Amino acid sequence: MKVSLTWLNNYVSLKGIKPEELSQAITLRSQEVEDLSPLVDIEEGVTIGEVTGCRPHEEAEKLSVCTVDTGEKKRTIVCGADNVAEGQKVVVALPGAVLAGGMEIRETTIRGVHSEGMICSLSELGIDEKYHQEEGIHVLDPAAPIGSDALEYLAFNDTVLELDLTPNRADLLSMHGVAYEVAAIFGRNLSIPDPELITSEQANTVEIETQTEGCQSYYGRVLEEATIGPSPRWMQARLIAAGIRPINNIVDVTNYVMLETGQPLHAFDYDALRSDRIVVRDAREGESFVTLDEEARTLKAGDVLITDGERPIALGGVMGGLDTEVTSSTRSILLEAATFDPARIRRTSSRLDLKSESSMRFERGVDPQKTRYALDRAAALIAIYASAAVRDGVQNVDRHARGPRDVTLSLNTLNKVLGSNYEAPAVRDVFNRLRFPYDEEDEVFTVHVPSRRQDVNTYQDLIEEVGRLMDYNALPDTLPTTLSIGGLSSRQKLRRHLRRTLSGLGLFETMTYSLRDVSRIDDLTLENGKPVELSKPLSREHHALVRTPLHGMVDVAAYNRARKQESIHLFEIGKQYTSEAERERLGLLMSGPYHHHRWRPTPPTDFFTLKGVIEALRQALNLPRFHYEAITLENYHPHQTARIYCKGKSIGHIGKLHPEYVEPQGLEDVYVAELDIESLEALQQEDYTYAPVSPYPGVRRDIALLVDDDVPAEALKDSLASVMPDRLQSSHVFDVYTGEKIEAGKKSIAIRLTLADPEGTLRSEDVDALIAEGVEALSREHGAQQR
Repeated sequence: MKVSLTWLNNYVSLKGIKPEELSQAITLRSQEVEDLSPLVDIEEGVTIGEVTGCRPHEEAEKLSVCTVDTGEKKRTIVCGADNVAEGQKVVVALPGAVLAGGMEIRETTIRGVHSEGMICSLSELGIDEKYHQEEGIHVLDPAAPIGSDALEYLAFNDTVLELDLTPNRADLLSMHGVAYEVAAIFGRNLSIPDPELITSEQANTVEIETQTEGCQSYYGRVLEEATIGPSPRWMQARLIAAGIRPINNIVDVTNYVMLETGQPLHAFDYDALRSDRIVVRDAREGESFVTLDEEARTLKAGDVLITDGERPIALGGVMGGLDTEVTSSTRSILLEAATFDPARIRRTSSRLDLKSESSMRFERGVDPQKTRYALDRAAALIAIYASAAVRDGVQNVDRHARGPRDVTLSLNTLNKVLGSNYEAPAVRDVFNRLRFPYDEEDEVFTVHVPSRRQDVNTYQDLIEEVGRLMDYNALPDTLPTTLSIGGLSSRQKLRRHLRRTLSGLGLFETMTYSLRDVSRIDDLTLENGKPVELSKPLSREHHALVRTPLHGMVDVAAYNRARKQESIHLFEIGKQYTSEAERERLGLLMSGPYHHHRWRPTPPTDFFTLKGVIEALRQALNLPRFHYEAITLENYHPHQTARIYCKGKSIGHIGKLHPEYVEPQGLEDVYVAELDIESLEALQQEDYTYAPVSPYPGVRRDIALLVDDDVPAEALKDSLASVMPDRLQSSHVFDVYTGEKIEAGKKSIAIRLTLADPEGTLRSEDVDALIAEGVEALSREHGAQQR
């Protein structure tokens, strides 16, 4: 909402309040002020002049040499506008003036002619073209006084305050609402003008009927003998300050009163109606209607239509119809003021992409007490500025419940919630400043909330009103009185542990977008399913919620690789969205060298590098042992992909992305993994097992085994652990070989064993016996042969 301070001063005196002070006070006690700026950023040097002479420039056919009377002297000014002519009153920027954009006006010589200023267009004054659409200089009316301040004459000497409103404060979408707010903050008097309406003897014969619950009220007035023309300068300036383009006196009045009261209005060409009946009904499914922007709209059941009994003439709360538009030939007007169901207006305007100042106000809810006032106010202004005659009487249908809402608040509750010690007189003062009528008994206030404040419905809302107007900064500092002890949940602790561990392992955390092209939503997941799609996506690329954080991580890797980054090691705590649930997932991605070494070549990341990171994470989280089982997944390498199990439950997967998937994105050798965080939390062991450090040395032995190609190394390690549970300290695979001298279907696996006896030093014969026993078990269980 853009607020003209000159306009605001009509309702509440701003005397003694600097614009900066007003901005700060509103921000602290009401809504955030997004911007404070002059309507036209020119301090001085712009005056009104009269072109007393105009001749072509002898050296440039597109230039004119003008003699301009600016009051104190006649000046020669070279002008390039096509529309400049003798006898015009114009805006003149004198030497020394600084126009919009920082252009300083100086005396200069143009093609041999000395020029003493500049004749200005509205754009050169800083008024955006969308508000005037003029070509050339701006020509003032003949009554403009020569030598006067041009900005003051045009009513551009104004300051505009822009509010960033929250959705609940619909009352601040009007100048009246802002005036109520400023009057309450500064404790000043409020002056809302009453419509001074004089009607003719001819009666209003229009009949109004509503056949839909989507229209709660509809008021109509008829005006005749209107003269269409421009609106007054002050009204145009205020509309421009509010961000609305002036059009003509009729349309400008409806927009002006909408901004003033918050009640949208619409003017129909009364002579274009086919009857004296206005029927408000629901649209029929598939019904077509041409709006003011000349677009044919296909409607749905539930859209609200205004008709003349025979055909649609407006889409209720959204936009008028082309056939009944006010034009330069219009003489009679039907003026409409109505209220509609906010939810219906929101659905219609969103579906048809017809967002307007009117629909925004209807969507948030308008004050039903302002509907008749706004109608009469607009009729009075049209009578003045379009010389129209207003027919006697208003036809209407109104289903709104009358009267304020009663909300009760006790002084004890107020002080308990705010931690304050306010007394009743101070609270009375706040309600009086807010213009909230109330009854008081035994320090209990029953407040009769006026309809303009639709956001105040409970005692908590009243507490907020008192707190903000008394100034939150004035509340005493108190510690919360609670018996609860703060702490992190188990999930929060797990997230922190994951971040610390993975950061320590050299991975960088990413936070990527949760939306994806629906056609690629299952690219990197274990399970497919129905995607969770947005009903109104911003683009095709952001159509559905992701099933894995890996999508965004691959995008991040491609972005960094395109910028010459070789080592890309990432993790992300993201989400998996399905139609049934939302689960947290840990994504890992590694590509390129892992830990650079200056003094020796760094091997590239491979499958086992990422598996090692996962195992390090498992140990840090004190999780049971993981089991890896080879699987085949689309977009993954067929021989380097595995599902991860823990205690027989699938908790994720690990694999290398298929070259055909990553190469189009400028990547190669990308390894990814995904783990279910909920499963990790459930499997996390609270207790750690401690054992004394053995004083006896361990013995290392390497064994090489020939086994079938499909025998996993983990199975061999499990068999060895079962044979020598108390003596085997560790075992790990350090070589796997297939090829020359190894028959087809076989592989050679080398395992390094560390053996120790907690009761004494192992003798060589003891070690040999343990190795023999282990090899025998491997042969029996897996058909292994020692090499």
